[in-house]
Order: sequence, then C-alpha cells, then structure tokens
Amino acid sequence: MYSWYTPLMKIVSFNIGNFVWVLYTQRAQHYAFQRKDADAVVNLVTNENADVVFLQEIATHEDADMLKEMFPSFPYSLKIQTETHALSLFLSRYPVEEVHHTYSNDYHINGVTFFPIHLYAFSSKVRSVQTNLLLPDLPKEKGVILGDTNFWIYKDFFFSKRDKASYNRITKTYTDCLRHLGETCRIKLSLDKIFITKDLQATDSKIVKHRIGSIDHYLITTTISTQENKGHLLVP
Repeated sequence: MYSWYTPLMKIVSFNIGNFVWVLYTQRAQHYAFQRKDADAVVNLVTNENADVVFLQEIATHEDADMLKEMFPSFPYSLKIQTETHALSLFLSRYPVEEVHHTYSNDYHINGVTFFPIHLYAFSSKVRSVQTNLLLPDLPKEKGVILGDTNFWIYKDFFFSKRDKASYNRITKTYTDCLRHLGETCRIKLSLDKIFITKDLQATDSKIVKHRIGSIDHYLITTTISTQENKGHLLVP
C-alpha cells in the first residue's frame, strides 16, 4: 500500500485531438500539435494545478512522450492504448497502481479508483456495446469515470436512445459532475464527462471554454473529496 494520502484531489480531463485529423491524416494532427498546440495545452492544464490529468486523442507516441517531459510536476505517467481508447496519457502527482481488465484498465490513487474512458465517436451502437463491456469492471465506491464519452447530449436532450440508455446505466451508481454546465466542445455537445460514485463529493466542477488551435474539445475539471459524506453533489 502507498503511504500518500490527501482528502482532496483535483481532476482534469481534456481531449486534445485536433480536428485536422478528421480532415486529413493522423500525421497531420501530429504536425499541428507539435508546431502550434503543445505549449498551449500544457499551459492550460498547468494553470488548473490538478493532481490527476487524463489527456485523450494524442496523435502519436512521440507526442505522448513529449507531453510526459513537459509535465515534470507529474512524476507518475502512463500511456493508454486499449480496445476502447485512442492513445491517451494518464498523469498523477501521486503513486499509481494499475489494474488490468479485459477491455480497459483502472488506476488506484490514494484509495480512489480512476476509470478513464474514451468511447467510439462514430456509432452509438458501438458505444452501447463498449459501455456494456465496461460496466462490470466499474468500481461501486470511491470511483471516478473520466473522459470523452462521445454521448451526443445537447443540454438534456440525447440525440441517440442508445446513448441515453448508456448514460442512465452509468448514473445509476455515479453522479455526473458536469450536468447542466453546458457544452464541452465546439459543436455545442456535452461529450466529455467526469462521473463519481455517490460516496464521493465534488466541488468546483467547471468547463474551461478556452480554444486552442483546431482542438475541438474544452478542458473539464472537478475537485473530489474522499472524506465520508452523505452522497450529495456540491455544485459550484
């Protein structure tokens, strides 16, 4: 067991994928990130002074390795690339214990289990299958799900019944920290989420609507408390 402990942890999730990737190639995204966006991403994340950071849609392993070096205050870093993830980077100020599952991994930090997700963008049917596969592995207490769900949500409206069903299955045991806070990307949808189990508290949840280049998502963040509570969500 690790001896590190803090009752509060600030979490950041940020899909830094560049829309150039959709228009051209993964290599084009890599060049755009290296030349224009990397410093801006690092500065935006650093300004949040987070304890745990999950970055998604990194174009290449070269970019991921560069980002690890650009975040020296996060001594614990793991590249993630599984069946349900594009290349991602998980960063922590505290020691991390990685636990492997069939379809994804989770990460234990200070008694909290972090479950990073990045669901498929182009089919709600595939997202529904992915959600069903991941659900058995989700922690039932002291758990955090974070990342790009790709659930097409505009305010309280779901464009897909499958996405709504997947969301409802998750929120049976988890609270959506960003509900009612608005869009998390430039196309006005709430794709990115931080969910917490109901035994955790969340404060200062926000969406940082700062645009960087052609990155089409916004940074999202919340601060969780691991102290005992009555299961209420504290809204900003």
